[in-house]
Amino acid sequence: MDSPEEEQKKNVNISLFYILMRSCFPLVFCLFSLLILSFFLLQLAVLVGNLSIWNPISFPSQCKIISSSVDLRSSKVCELGLLNYKANYVFYAFESKKYLCHYDYYWASVLKVEYIDHSRQARLAVAEAPNEAPSSNCRPNFGAAWMAKDKFKVNEMYECWYSLGISKVNINLDGLFDCQAKELSTVEKLRRYSIVFTRILKSWFMARRQLGYGDGM
Repeated sequence: MDSPEEEQKKNVNISLFYILMRSCFPLVFCLFSLLILSFFLLQLAVLVGNLSIWNPISFPSQCKIISSSVDLRSSKVCELGLLNYKANYVFYAFESKKYLCHYDYYWASVLKVEYIDHSRQARLAVAEAPNEAPSSNCRPNFGAAWMAKDKFKVNEMYECWYSLGISKVNINLDGLFDCQAKELSTVEKLRRYSIVFTRILKSWFMARRQLGYGDGM
């Protein structure tokens, strides 16, 4: 049988344990709630990002090739951030790039076309193949771009799609090159959203801490 002193000491330890648990529970609950909220926000961001209402509406038409050429194109690739999280190609902070942005260069077939819009007006536009910068292992050289250009005959009509207010049209480019630019997967979107969300949350905490230090001075 325990002595009164040991019994009292045991009761004190139990009381301290319960006090510690009661103190830590709100913090653990807040962290858990933050994780759950972050997960749902990421899911919501993916759903909203995939909505077609954010993309320009395309209209079908017939494009007449006026001229064709090959030109060197450039694409600006930047570190992942709030303004470019939906871009096909970005680089991440852990890749230790010297600059926040750089330019990628690639050869492209450039087609000057004429099409009739929905108001029956003749419009001039440009179609490019590829129409965006492909990955580094999928960029056509000058010869491939020249051969792709020759597949579109001047004065011939081809099916195309245009968007209001945009001077570029899209022509079916399937099979012109060995590979095409791929759409972002859902996993990659979740990864990017989580990185951007973590940065925003970190910046918010840092700002709150600096404000707290400023008030205490």
